[in-house]
Amino acid sequence: MTPEDFAQAWNRAVPIQTYLDDQLSAVVDEAHPYAPYYSINQQRVRRLSQRLRLEAETESSALNAKSGTKWLILSETWCGDAAQSMPVLAAVARASNGRIEARVLYRDENLDLMDQFLTNGGRSIPKVIQLDGSFGVTADWGPRPAEAQELVQRIKSDPERAHLYNEELHKWYATDRQQAIQREVRELLGRA
Repeated sequence: MTPEDFAQAWNRAVPIQTYLDDQLSAVVDEAHPYAPYYSINQQRVRRLSQRLRLEAETESSALNAKSGTKWLILSETWCGDAAQSMPVLAAVARASNGRIEARVLYRDENLDLMDQFLTNGGRSIPKVIQLDGSFGVTADWGPRPAEAQELVQRIKSDPERAHLYNEELHKWYATDRQQAIQREVRELLGRA
């Protein structure tokens, strides 16, 4: 994809806070195949948005981010990993005092873009595509911290435990308290 393609995608994207506000106010059709995930993700986003405190190192990284840094994020509101990380990404962008702007595109409406940033061949989200002021890609991140990704791969590789991966993943998030996400976002900003 060219910088012009990314610029067009950027212009279609919604601000991250709009995405989160829409998620929190959504009324979900119970017939939707992902309906059970919506309400729990609303709870996760609400809780994290209220309780999250960025680490001093993360705030410093945000304030010192290269001016003009853009995060084009592919996500969906039914995604549990997104519910764990989107409030963190929004907080980092806010803490940057305008140095980082974050916008969101819905993955399922942007598969051509998603297919450029697969994780192990899959359309895993959220996926942060970090862009410079000229819409050149400087790095990407996602769908989850490396430690969580290893946990998921380990559990899914065991047929007797594979069905437990979602429960185990969210226990990991609860224990980690968004520290790994913050650490990896700091590394991402270092590549801006």
